[in-house]
Amino acid sequence: MNILAPPIASDPLSADGTLPPNRAIGALWRRVAAFAVDGVALGLVGLAMSLPFFETFSRIGAWGPLVGFCLALPYFAILNSGIGNGQTLGKRVVHIQVVDQYGNTISFWRSVARYAVFAIPYFLSEMSLPVTRTPWAVSILISVIVLGIGGPTLYLVVFNRHTRQGIHDLAAGSYVADADKDGALEIQPIWGVHWVILGSGLIALFLGTGVLGNKIAQWGPFPQLLEDVRLVEGMEGVQAAGVQDMNTSNSGSGERQKILVVNVHWAGRSADKQAFADQVAKLIIEHDPTVKEHDQLEITSIRGYFLGIAHAQASYYYQHTPAEWNARLFGAEKSPPTNP
Repeated sequence: MNILAPPIASDPLSADGTLPPNRAIGALWRRVAAFAVDGVALGLVGLAMSLPFFETFSRIGAWGPLVGFCLALPYFAILNSGIGNGQTLGKRVVHIQVVDQYGNTISFWRSVARYAVFAIPYFLSEMSLPVTRTPWAVSILISVIVLGIGGPTLYLVVFNRHTRQGIHDLAAGSYVADADKDGALEIQPIWGVHWVILGSGLIALFLGTGVLGNKIAQWGPFPQLLEDVRLVEGMEGVQAAGVQDMNTSNSGSGERQKILVVNVHWAGRSADKQAFADQVAKLIIEHDPTVKEHDQLEITSIRGYFLGIAHAQASYYYQHTPAEWNARLFGAEKSPPTNP
């Protein structure tokens, strides 16, 4: 007599003979920790590679983040793909992995696309572009990329608890999952309200930026400050400049001071830093009639580089009263020439 064994109710196979999804999306704290580890590792490598060439890198100016983008590309593109088992150093430490919905690692080119969508907004935001020499259309394009891709990516990774997919993961069809299990992922649809929040937030942000920009443009000192920036950025060796009209108070006496601060990213030789600061001060004093209304004029020359993954800089500060600058630049008995 044949005895048939009863079916096992807990059979792990699904109807199509495959294992059911049982792999969870990686926790947010793991992704943050992994990114921190990767940042430290890349920073140390970037600093070791760039610091011996400080003089060379200090001359690349706003293109520094582009160099950093290229240096970081093989690290993330290779290790986050099947070649590196979907794990950078940080992901290995916290046991997470980049995979597709079936739990398989992604191809190298999908990993390149994933890295590019994630990294481009970050590195663009770190570019120190000259304000008066950058075309308006370029500035707008950078803002759209940074705010329109970088912002939603950060929002979705933090608040999209179902999949933790940023724009870069959505573009590559990837997920960051726990590496302690194999197989397909347990995935729930992205909550539709997230897209409503993102759309509304981006519209409000761009409208608010436009309104704020108009208010700044109408702010009393702004036209003269912008003219100061234009003059300084027109000097040889200047990569970018910024001018601030500051009000400070002395912690000891409580006396308030009005200071005009000129920050200049400069690609000249360190031996010429004093002469360069004098040139900047002379240009400002000759063309900005509001200098005499300030208690101090501070010139800060900055030499260095910022690669996005590593940076080094040397700053030199020169601060005098307008009268002291006049005496230094034009002689005690002279005044700066007056423009017609």
